[in-house]
Amino acid sequence: YGTNPGMGMGITQHIPTMEGMSEVAQVSFKKSLDYMGFGPGESLLGKKIDYVFLGACTNGRIEDFRAFASIVKGRKKAENVIAWLVPGSWMVDAQIRKEGIDKILAEAGFAIRQPGCSACLAMNDDKIPAEKYSVSTSNRNFEGRQGPGARTLLASPLVAAAAAVTGVITDPRELM
Repeated sequence: YGTNPGMGMGITQHIPTMEGMSEVAQVSFKKSLDYMGFGPGESLLGKKIDYVFLGACTNGRIEDFRAFASIVKGRKKAENVIAWLVPGSWMVDAQIRKEGIDKILAEAGFAIRQPGCSACLAMNDDKIPAEKYSVSTSNRNFEGRQGPGARTLLASPLVAAAAAVTGVITDPRELM
């Protein structure tokens, strides 16, 4: 929910409140929530998202693609979502194709991109626009990580897949 990996919670939990925080912690917490466009005590379930990023070196393993495919199989990508699926290596890419995961993803409206950093680091054209929400399996979510002003929500491949097919933050257990 925030701008560092320590600002995490379970999918069905609510963003913490500032109760019991020191004044210094409150300043940092409020700044993070302001950047993300959230408030203390909010649930993230049902929040509209714009992008989904699966992959690169963190969570771009074959088991991550298997998990993602297990949720999207038989479904379609939400029209409001742009999804970037990036294998962690060419070996993972080959395994995805060997197992037929590429076909499951294609039938659901997804395309597999070439291995590389992609939107994980926003080093190339794969940047999330300012104030857009990205559900990302990368390992960091500091301000601007996926592009200037981008709002990154770190998630598991299952949560990313659920968001990709519903267009909102969704508990993947609802789709299993």
